[in-house]
Amino acid sequence: MMPKLPDELTVEIISRLPVKSLIRFKCVCKTWQSIISHPKFAKLQLTRSNCLNHRLLLTTCPPQSVDYEAFAVRKLTYPVIASGGSQDSYVQILGSCDGLVCLFDDNMIMFIWNPTTGDCRPLPNPNADFCGVLLHGIGYNYSTDDYGIVFASHSTANGIIIELYTLKTRIWRRIQDTDHLILETFKLGSGISWNGDLYWLSIKESGVSRVYTVICFDMVEEKFKEILPLPDMDPDIVSVNLGMSESCLCLFSEHEESSFEGFILNINGNQVSYHRLFRYPHHTFTGYGNKALCLTKNGQVVMDSDGWEIYLYHPKTGIFNTSFWVHHDTESQSEIYQESLVSPNC
Repeated sequence: MMPKLPDELTVEIISRLPVKSLIRFKCVCKTWQSIISHPKFAKLQLTRSNCLNHRLLLTTCPPQSVDYEAFAVRKLTYPVIASGGSQDSYVQILGSCDGLVCLFDDNMIMFIWNPTTGDCRPLPNPNADFCGVLLHGIGYNYSTDDYGIVFASHSTANGIIIELYTLKTRIWRRIQDTDHLILETFKLGSGISWNGDLYWLSIKESGVSRVYTVICFDMVEEKFKEILPLPDMDPDIVSVNLGMSESCLCLFSEHEESSFEGFILNINGNQVSYHRLFRYPHHTFTGYGNKALCLTKNGQVVMDSDGWEIYLYHPKTGIFNTSFWVHHDTESQSEIYQESLVSPNC
């Protein structure tokens, strides 16, 4: 009989494995099941694994998960709490962080879901008005080891309400008054989680020019911060948005019939600088409403064409390599998420 490994050595070895393998390995024995199911192991695997896999979640009917490196598609199933388990309901994504995705359905049921493990948790609705949503997102507070959902909306009766829900406290509470900041950056939508905090790109009109500013919500201080404007942005930009390149926060911009470029953002306090990843000649994208989501390991850009088509674009060659048509009757949303063992119920 093979000698039993000490638990410490077992953890050291298996914490470097991908999530899908670990889910299967829960069946090996009770010891492994206990180790892999522990919240501390989930966090360890999240930081240690050399096989981190980012995927694209599509709110189709039923939902789908796309491995955009291999362009392989996996069908998913919404949890029962989402419209009674119906796979034909409209679901909106509020954000993702460490493998947890926050959503709400057409019955205004809000929930947080790990698409990899299937774990799910219903959330109470915020006091804010769903109809006047300004921004939202989910981040991580390392000082309390807790995840939080930020939700802001505007209504005629109540003005602007900004609330924070944390998984450990299980309550929504109002946070700082930032009316002036939010009004200037109306309808920012879903924030990108990076190093725990949440980030949005604000585009302000200043006469005939535009000022591009990064807005951050600090999960530890529970405050919005306005990062100094991005320097030297060309006036001929057609579209610009934040995205990801593995573990880096990026900015992608399309210039009118001239070029397409990507940058890595370096943020230090309220200062931001960037260095260019690429800049290539570019005429125009096919379709409409194109948004760059992230950069693949081989340098292709994952593009979302207004929720109807997902495709890979190679900026150096200008070639559209792979296209995936989203089959649905209504608009679909897309969100980059990371496969993880993190549970919304811990």
